[in-house]
Amino acid sequence: MGSFLPRLAAGALMALLGCVGPPIHYDYDANAHFSNYQTFAWQGPAQGAPDRPGGFNNAIMSARVERAVEAELGSKGFRPPTESSDPDFLVSYHPQGEASRPNQVRLGLAFGVGLLGLGIAAPLGDPRPAAVGAIVLEVRDFRSQAMVWQAIAPGALEGSDSPEQADSDVRAAVHSMLKRFPPPGR
Repeated sequence: MGSFLPRLAAGALMALLGCVGPPIHYDYDANAHFSNYQTFAWQGPAQGAPDRPGGFNNAIMSARVERAVEAELGSKGFRPPTESSDPDFLVSYHPQGEASRPNQVRLGLAFGVGLLGLGIAAPLGDPRPAAVGAIVLEVRDFRSQAMVWQAIAPGALEGSDSPEQADSDVRAAVHSMLKRFPPPGR
């Protein structure tokens, strides 16, 4: 019985870690002068797959991402330029479709004594593949047009049960992405 509780705790921890969302991937130009940036503008419309219902790149999703980005940048003190000035940096968004993955979880149960044990596992959920879509944000220096920062949130565009849930999911993903913009100490 003494070895059962640690194994049960380890299994519970692994199950919890499996529920954590994918990490945000980001990169930036270490030579860029992020401290000079105060104003931003959008660089064209969202790019990617054609606008189609249910796709990752549709007008509703693009507007949702743009609202989230503008709110997050605004909370950091960035603002649109005045009519008589150019922006300091340009922001672009595009969805990125990823390979699909099965939409199911495996549940397992194991018992053991010493080095011997017996286990059983069963899949739960829908075994059909689910499409996975990422939000890609890029920042370009306006004057040089060089990309200076990029973040990717894998899985952020996965299907939501409602428009309200999609709004919440996108806001959370964009917040996590822009948490690292500008890079610390830059």
